[in-house]
Amino acid sequence: MAAMQHSSKVVSQPPKSPDDLGKTRSIASRVLRHSARTLHDQSCLQALDPGTRIVAANAGDHPLILQLLVQAHQCPLSEDFQSRLDLPGYNPSDRLLLQRNRQLIGHAHLFRQIGWFQGQRYSLAKLQDFFVLPEYRVTGYDEVLLNDSESVATDEGLAIAFMRTDQPEWFEQRGWSCCHGQGFSRANTRAILAHLDINFTKPRRRHSIEVRSWRHFEIDSLRHVYSQLSTNKWGMLHRSEEMWQWLVGRKAHDQILIAVKKDKRKTGECETEPNLVGYAIIRDSCIVEMLTLPGHSSARGMLVARACRDAIDRDHHFVSLYTPAADPMHELLITAGGSWVSDGAAAGGKSMLKLLSPHRWVERLYPILHERAREADISLPVQIDFLVDGARLRLTVTRRSARLESSTAPLPQVECDWHTFQNLLTSNLTYRDVHKASQLHVLQDDLKPRLAALFPAKLFWQSPFSILRL
Repeated sequence: MAAMQHSSKVVSQPPKSPDDLGKTRSIASRVLRHSARTLHDQSCLQALDPGTRIVAANAGDHPLILQLLVQAHQCPLSEDFQSRLDLPGYNPSDRLLLQRNRQLIGHAHLFRQIGWFQGQRYSLAKLQDFFVLPEYRVTGYDEVLLNDSESVATDEGLAIAFMRTDQPEWFEQRGWSCCHGQGFSRANTRAILAHLDINFTKPRRRHSIEVRSWRHFEIDSLRHVYSQLSTNKWGMLHRSEEMWQWLVGRKAHDQILIAVKKDKRKTGECETEPNLVGYAIIRDSCIVEMLTLPGHSSARGMLVARACRDAIDRDHHFVSLYTPAADPMHELLITAGGSWVSDGAAAGGKSMLKLLSPHRWVERLYPILHERAREADISLPVQIDFLVDGARLRLTVTRRSARLESSTAPLPQVECDWHTFQNLLTSNLTYRDVHKASQLHVLQDDLKPRLAALFPAKLFWQSPFSILRL
């Protein structure tokens, strides 16, 4: 599965603790920094020591970028790289290049996407293909490139960033957090078929469900299923019509299976049009995405059964399922003798996040916080004073807004480090587990249930379909 993932590679650095609110410190003591916006070179973002600078890429840089990425991933990437130039909304200037004496020594691809968070749409940043040549590990250029990437995203108004990397320790030292609960399940194909109950795959009498390969004109039905199910997820990416056309057109997948409910009643001489109730996207023997509409859980078993049979026909003995960790189908695969593989143990690297602007994130989270407070019968306004790595902050939720601001309260109500605070705001933790581990010190007992209600644990999930390599 290594070919499926985009990994971000960096070189190891001595451990560093992040600054307040995750803003990593400048390495001015090691690298000479000065203003890089000049009249003759508007693409330069920052000049470092003589001959080294960070610039925004242009179309003419693509051959050098491809050469660097091939060196980073140690595999042919020309076809995949070319296909990504047709990504909807792609702009060469989204790539930041680290140049030294006209040689390309580092690269970061930063672009904006839309994510769904419990019914709310938020703009987020995706950091991809972060790489600096190993021989420059002592210069600190990798940290400068990361800082500039985060600064560009923050200046564009993006409050949160996501990435996948095979060097999570390096990014953790710079304020990033690993997304919890990420991974996939894997089991033997014949064992899965043996554990699928006969009633799970048996069509109903009145409204039968059949599984077959999709036809291209049914792409709107795929979009409908995805759009209907993605809105209430936590971090799932929005897909426009252009994005769907790009995804299926680049053919990084092997097949798309659809579950169709057909009404056997006939109108005239023709049967009524079939209704798509679910689909599965297959790459090799991996189900990289599977969604079914509510009330059609049997379709999930039928899609998995069909994927297993097709895998057996191709002489594949195992099937991997890449769906959210809460999917009950993972339990079936594990019951069938399979195993859960966390993304930390997978070849594609770990999923990570960082709040680029906690203040902006809290402001935009207001509709969700207000709804959670209403459901938990919490009286508004609510004020909670935090002490985060020495910084005093106050979270305020009223009937009309939510904000995070500096506080002068002498006695904080909650004490924690930056990573715990970041994970709390993004619901990237289980409150009880963190409290038991003494990572979050709540000084008032009546505050504990309010924190748990306002920031319940949520599992991020973003489909690997878009990061499959050709």
